[in-house]
Amino acid sequence: MAVSLNQDQLKRTIGLPGALGVTINQVIGGGIVSLTGVAIGITGGGTPWAYIIAVITIILVSIPYASMASALPTVGGTYTWPARVVHPRLGFLNMWLALMQQCALSLYGLSAGIYLNSLADFFDPVVVAVVIVSVFYVANLMGAAFSSRVGVWLMVLMLLGFSVFIIAGFGHIEWNAYPEPLPHGFTQLLSAAALLTFATMGSFGVAELGREMKNPARDIPLAMIGGTLIVGLLYVLISIPAVGVLPIAEVSGQPLSVVAAEIMPHGWWVFFILGGAMVAIVSTLNAQLLWGSKGLVAATDDGWLPAAFGRVNARFGTPHWILTALFVLGIAPALAGLDISVIGTAASALVQVMLIAILLVSLRMRYVMPEVQARAPFTIPAWLHWTLAVIGTAVNLYQIALLTADFTPVVWIALAVWLAVGVLITVLRYPAVARILAARAAAAGAESAGRTADQTAEAGAAPPSPRHTSPHQAPPR
Repeated sequence: MAVSLNQDQLKRTIGLPGALGVTINQVIGGGIVSLTGVAIGITGGGTPWAYIIAVITIILVSIPYASMASALPTVGGTYTWPARVVHPRLGFLNMWLALMQQCALSLYGLSAGIYLNSLADFFDPVVVAVVIVSVFYVANLMGAAFSSRVGVWLMVLMLLGFSVFIIAGFGHIEWNAYPEPLPHGFTQLLSAAALLTFATMGSFGVAELGREMKNPARDIPLAMIGGTLIVGLLYVLISIPAVGVLPIAEVSGQPLSVVAAEIMPHGWWVFFILGGAMVAIVSTLNAQLLWGSKGLVAATDDGWLPAAFGRVNARFGTPHWILTALFVLGIAPALAGLDISVIGTAASALVQVMLIAILLVSLRMRYVMPEVQARAPFTIPAWLHWTLAVIGTAVNLYQIALLTADFTPVVWIALAVWLAVGVLITVLRYPAVARILAARAAAAGAESAGRTADQTAEAGAAPPSPRHTSPHQAPPR
């Protein structure tokens, strides 16, 4: 008898447009609005080139990830891949690192509140954060199909908002006085590109939705790589007027709203803030809620957490208790008054560690599951796989160094406590997990043996054909 799992109740409702929407919404966030000015301060007119380098780097890192997602599309890959390819303990710890990113829901909500507060003092950033996270929590409770459709409409509105900035900005560029591309040298250009990878990464989230996609083996690589390319082109087009309209000294370290106020009438400026910058932030929030629960669903099925916690709503096909827990985890930092930079950097650092683990797991899968790798619609040769995994690991280690450079003792203690809790769970729960996995494997083996016996019985009961020779019989003499 087949074992019933919570993840089996998830519904395959997401097609390629929805998957692209998830990727684009996850990649485009507050980074383009806030980090472009920082990059201008580092490399001036080289900012568009820095975005190009950042996008190429992220795509190179994404290729091994996409290859593994194509070979083994599953629910909650951040847990399932390490758990199946290496060990269940590694799967849980990797998922535990990724779970910390859900605290960044407060970051997105607070950032949206700050933008609304810039339009009118009436808007309190904390209240806005709680309201926005609550709205998208409800949207995700109503199912992946509904949430992904909301994401597609948010993506359209966001692209319109940024298109207004691009069109208006190109009309105001002084091309004869455009800033030089390397005012501080090539090294600073690379430093700016490293910073901007924060604004261009995020495509890995769509790989968590393998169980809810109609054709995951094909659509996950297309969404990861194609979505990053679309966003990269948009970023380059935005950065060109961001650099070329006002003097460098006036835009260095400043958000895009400064340039927008110079090139747009007030009404269009408001549309850019609401339809471009703010929607970019909340669409990332929606995408993260959509994929962020899936690793927990898979881990709960394996026994790491109570089975009822991962129960999937029969009507909407959503893990309502897990989503509720993520909602609480998402609004807690905002209600506690934590600084958004602390939230963002701590979550991002742990995600970088998680990405390194996934890259190394993708290499191991190549050798322990060669038949699975060979059947994948999207495959890469071994030499390229090793090369990209090494590059990706180096890039992520550099990002970790940048992110942790300014950590305070309080942040280090908080991260140590989070990791200690995760390790404690792996110690206490693994015996139960091992029993569940062993029982599931035995049930699957018995079911397979039963099917084989049934097929053998049916073959034995069939009348012999004069033109057919059973592989278990000697040929007639």
